Amino acid sequence: MLVEGELSSSKLHSSGHFYFSLKDEGAVVSSVMWRNAASRLPKIPRDGDRVVVSGRITVYEPRGSYQLVASMMKPAGQGDLQARLEELRRKLTAEGLFDAERKRDLPAYPFKVAVVTSPTGAVLHDIWHVLSRRAPHLELMLVPAPVQGAEAIPGLVAALGRIALLEGSQDASDVVIVARGGGSLEDLWAFNEEAVVRAVAACPFPIISAVGHETDTTLCDFAADVRAPTPSAAAELVSEEREVLLAMLSDHLDRSGDALLRMVERRRERLEWMAKRPCLLRPEQPIERANQTIDLLSDRMERAQARVTERAQARLVNIAGRLEALSPLKVLSRGYAAISTESGKVVVNASDLAAGDKVKIAFADATRTATIEA
Repeated sequence: MLVEGELSSSKLHSSGHFYFSLKDEGAVVSSVMWRNAASRLPKIPRDGDRVVVSGRITVYEPRGSYQLVASMMKPAGQGDLQARLEELRRKLTAEGLFDAERKRDLPAYPFKVAVVTSPTGAVLHDIWHVLSRRAPHLELMLVPAPVQGAEAIPGLVAALGRIALLEGSQDASDVVIVARGGGSLEDLWAFNEEAVVRAVAACPFPIISAVGHETDTTLCDFAADVRAPTPSAAAELVSEEREVLLAMLSDHLDRSGDALLRMVERRRERLEWMAKRPCLLRPEQPIERANQTIDLLSDRMERAQARVTERAQARLVNIAGRLEALSPLKVLSRGYAAISTESGKVVVNASDLAAGDKVKIAFADATRTATIEA
């Protein structure tokens, strides 16, 4: 049997059993969901939630009254929405829109925080209260957008688009918070719409999704870089407490001062050590040593050059003697003569000449002309 109604007097007992009443305009029925069935609920519904319950009617004998024993419970009208939500989640997951590799780290010390939310809700006040208490130096930039109803989807997309256009400008944010208070699945449905989820994923700045209460989950939570359980928690994520920052700065200042003093001391010790070096006590000494070395090398070079010249001269004399011994003039000086034709061809054999040929006879001191006779 299925029963639809509004929850009232709901209580989760320490035993794990869930007691509640279902009511409509004309009737109220006491109900219970035993621990085994209650433990399967995604979250425990609250008074005022409209639900559909499957169960059976029994009699509670101590009171003599009827009660409904529920075996299943879901928000009224949630079936179709849940199916659409699951289908879109699978689609965007397959595209890699929710991959952990896409997630960016939040800046450690942001200066400007953009908040996309309704300007009239309590969420903005909660965020402002946390930031003003923890980090009054942060600049809060409100980008108003409806967070429920027919205008929420285009309004949220437009707000995120305006933030993206500021990339690279002086007005650009360091981090973005998309926030709204809790509500039913229907109330939060705008944050499950594909256009809004894609706008969150495309945001050029690190983005925090703070939609609903801690038990509420939307697809924007998966697309954002960080999910915060509440808007106030999101404000805490982007704001280091002022006292903590001051203490950190003071510590850095002390350590920097100590490090600077140590560096100055090391430089002073090194300067004193260098001042005692001989090269600084007598700066002319290295120059004198260099001049002495140059003189020594110059002497060595002159001696080496003399030895090379002597060896070259001796070799030249030896080669000249050998050439002198082989010179034709040397041979002619011993009584020999060289005979050649008028054309200059050397005559080696007598048969090379005929009677009447004119020849030149070269002696050691001169050349004479002769005519061959038979």
